[in-house]
Parts: sequence; structure tokens; C-alpha cells
Amino acid sequence: MKKLVALLAALIMILSCTAALADVDLSKYVDDESKKITIAWLAGHDTTEVHKEDPVLLWLNEKFNVDLQPIFLDRSSYKELLTTRIIGGNIPDVFLLENAAQFSQFVGEEACLEIPMELIQEFMPNSYAWLMEYDPTCFENVSYAGKNYGLPRVNGDGFYNYAPFWRADWLAKFGYTDGKVPMTMEEVEEVFYKFANEDPDGNGQKDTYALSNTGMLPIYGCFGAIPDRWVVGEDGKLVYGAVYPGMRDALELLAKWYKDGLIDPEFITGENQGGHWCLSVPFERGQIGFSSSGAFYQLCPDFDGPTDELTGAGGEFQVGKTLRTFAAQTGYDKMVIGYNPTGYTTKYDGKYASFQGGDSWGKTTSEAIVFSYKLADDPAKLVRILKIIEAIGSDYETWLRIFEWDLNIVDPECFAYDELLGYVPVNDYTRDTTYGDTHGNMFNTLQNPNFRAKYDPAQYDWANKMPMFHTGGYSRVTLPITTESQPQYWSSLETLRETTYFQIITGEKSIDAFDAFVKEWYQRGGQVITDEANEWYASK
Repeated sequence: MKKLVALLAALIMILSCTAALADVDLSKYVDDESKKITIAWLAGHDTTEVHKEDPVLLWLNEKFNVDLQPIFLDRSSYKELLTTRIIGGNIPDVFLLENAAQFSQFVGEEACLEIPMELIQEFMPNSYAWLMEYDPTCFENVSYAGKNYGLPRVNGDGFYNYAPFWRADWLAKFGYTDGKVPMTMEEVEEVFYKFANEDPDGNGQKDTYALSNTGMLPIYGCFGAIPDRWVVGEDGKLVYGAVYPGMRDALELLAKWYKDGLIDPEFITGENQGGHWCLSVPFERGQIGFSSSGAFYQLCPDFDGPTDELTGAGGEFQVGKTLRTFAAQTGYDKMVIGYNPTGYTTKYDGKYASFQGGDSWGKTTSEAIVFSYKLADDPAKLVRILKIIEAIGSDYETWLRIFEWDLNIVDPECFAYDELLGYVPVNDYTRDTTYGDTHGNMFNTLQNPNFRAKYDPAQYDWANKMPMFHTGGYSRVTLPITTESQPQYWSSLETLRETTYFQIITGEKSIDAFDAFVKEWYQRGGQVITDEANEWYASK
């Protein structure tokens, strides 16, 4: 049903744009492809500068008859460096904005050119089609005051929600074997108490807990929200998760669990205590038996197995960093992927029975690709840029050369395509590193998820067959914009949220503090932001 609604929405938008084509004068958007055009390009992040003699860059220049001038900005100070360029008038022709706050700022300051949807449909028809099919709402992320100002970047991984994982050996002691896991909050709570009180690791000591901070996300989700993102309330309006009414019951439950010894008392320091962001140190150490710290690709198996020390075979396709890190210490059979549990049916008068979900990035990222306001006087350059983005976003072989940053990727003498492993080098082929790093992200502007799935077939085929990654989650881009007042108040509001939640869970404050928190949150700017968010939401 959801897919049908999405397809209908896409069809309506396409038909609307088709009807509106007559309202846009396309006659001035003429590109003489025989004329070489210089383009200052910042349509993606990079880690190092692109060498002007890099073969892939030269190939792009020849293919599109352009002189691309990639701009490198250090990611740690990207906004500041970009702002300096714009203030100095040295604005890129096409550039990436990292989040909704930057989008609203630079569009509001008129640094970005309005891009009518008709232009995108005219000069990027194939990309427009797959964007609409993948996420019919994606252009909402690049709209401002009812006008379109750029191109969205989608997230193929955002199609899948996060799923929690359990200590399989602990579960087995309490009757959950052969991949079975607790599915409801009633079952989860029962097992959590056993994890804390019945010596699941068998060491004769009471030194285990059920969960830490990351594992709280799917628990909050059973009460209708996640505290750090927007949701649609019962009245059909947007409400910030932190003040969503169901969070009062969620916090009261977590406070009880903390008092009863189910929650690791060190949860305030977080589960990731070094190394990759997806790792849960207390889970690896056997302190907790439940977590939700990794996306699907961090939980997938080594599809071709570990490397054979004698033959060197295997070990080519190793994703699943959360799984592999844990397995290296404990074993593959001692971890099982679960489901975000469904809400209580017997408690709370059953009002949470329909809720389920953990983290979800959402199909569209908060990033945006925008264009210099100066292109209003150079429509031919704008068209050429759109054509380049169209080619990379809709032609697989073009995208492949860019993503791999290797022109030989399509040469069967250099790479063989394996349905499990994707593109595998043959004949001891290695990429020429004369000019340094790869720079695929600088030019992989739209990030076509269909191409990525074809490139990495094993992990996406695996995820598509795993129902726990398709139960839904709470998207980080339910509100894809930054409201006008949000920058003024948001930092203090988030500090207030984090502090209050910690104090309630640990018992420093009673659950009644939640009511005072909600009132203070709205008084300190939350009401203004919520009103602005719903004004946008109603205008969609």
C-alpha cells in the first residue's frame, strides 16, 4: 500500500510538472556542446585535492567538453571555508550544503539560484524519474518558500531501518534458540530482567545488564517517537520527539529499569568508546546483552568467509564491522539480529500496541546540491552542469567509473563482475595511484541507490531478504528543513533535553519533571520552532 501511494504521488508530481512546462521559457536554456565551459565544482565532499592531471578528471573534461575545476574544502571546517568563499565572491558554480541549516542560510542570503522543477525534468529526465520513484518527497529537502533551489542527495541505505541485536548465547539460556528473539515489549522486558538477575554469562557473579544508551532507541520507539527527531502526532501535526507525550511513559519505564539494575550505569558515556562509530564496547565485553548500534551493513556476515591462511581464498567481501568485531572476540554464533519490538499490548491500556521502530536515516539525506546565483546570467553553463549530473546519476558505466575512480573498471581484462563480490580485480590488476586518492564522492552527486545495489550485490540482496530491516523506523528527515528560528534556540533546547532525560532515568528527578521540561522546552523557543515546522508541513 505504501509503495502504491508513493508511486501515485510520483505520478501526480510528474504530470503536474509536465503541465507546467509551458509556464517556463526554455528557449534561453540552450547549451552549445561544441563550446568548452569552465565549471567551478564542489558538488560533493573530498578528503584531498583532485590533481589536475588525474586521468578520471581528464576523461570527464573530454566527455563533456568542460574544464572542471574541483574545489577542495576541509570537512572539519567546511561551512566556514565555504562562507568565506561566498562572501569574497568566489562562489562555486555548483556546491554541496551539508545540512538543512546551511541550506536555509545560504538560500535565505540569496547565494543560491532558484532551479524550477521544469528545468530538472527537461535536462535530467532519467534522474528525475528514478528520484521520484525512490522518494516522491525528496525535493522537499531543497525547497524554500515554495520554490525549488537545488537537487537532493538520496541515501540508498536509508531504505532500511536499524535493527537491534542480542547475545544469542544469553538468549538460549532462557528458551530463545534457533534464531528466535523476543518480539514484543512484554517479551523483551521479561528477558531483560533475566539478563540482569539470572547470571546469563554463567560466571557466578551479578555483573551483567540488559542494555545501555543505544539500546534505548527501539524502546523509545515503542512509545511513538525517538527523542531527537520529529514525528507526526495524533493530531496530524509535527511534534518534536523529546516532548511527544509517549516519552513520559518511556522515561518512567527506563527509570524503573535503571533502579532495578537493568541499564548499564555507565550509559551516559555511550556504547562507542573508541574505534568505528558502530561498535558497542559494553556489548563486546559481555556487559550488556542487547544493543542497536549499527546499520544493516554493519551487521551482515562475511559473505565469502574469513581468509584461509593456507590458500588465501575468501575474505574479499568483509563488511559487517559490528558483527566481525564482536565475533573476533566471542564467536559468530553468539550474536543474533533481532527486530525492533512492538509496543505493549497489555500495559498502558494497549495504547502503544501499534508502535514499533528504531533509528532510520530516511531515504533522502539532509545534504543539498545547489547552484550559484551567478548562473542566472549564464543559463548555458547551468544546463551543462545539469547534463553532467544527469549522466553520472543515470548512466551506470559513467557512474561506475566515477564511483570506483578508475577508468579500467569496465575493462574485463582488469575487473571481473561477481554476483556475490561485485567487481573483482583480475590478473593482479591494481589501480594507478600516481595521482593519489579516489574522488568519487566529489562527482557522485545524486548517489543513485540502484547503482550502489548493483555494485555491492551481496549485502543489499542479503538486507532485502531480512525482514527485521523493513519494519519501519523514525526518520531523521521527517522535518528536512531548518526553520527560521531553529538556529537561535536549538543548542540550548538540546542541552535541556539531554540533561533532563538523564536526570529522570537515573532517578535524580522524578517523572513529574517531564511535565515541567515540556513546558520549559516550548517556552524557551520550542513553540516558535514547532509553529514554523507545522507551517512548512501544512504547505507541502
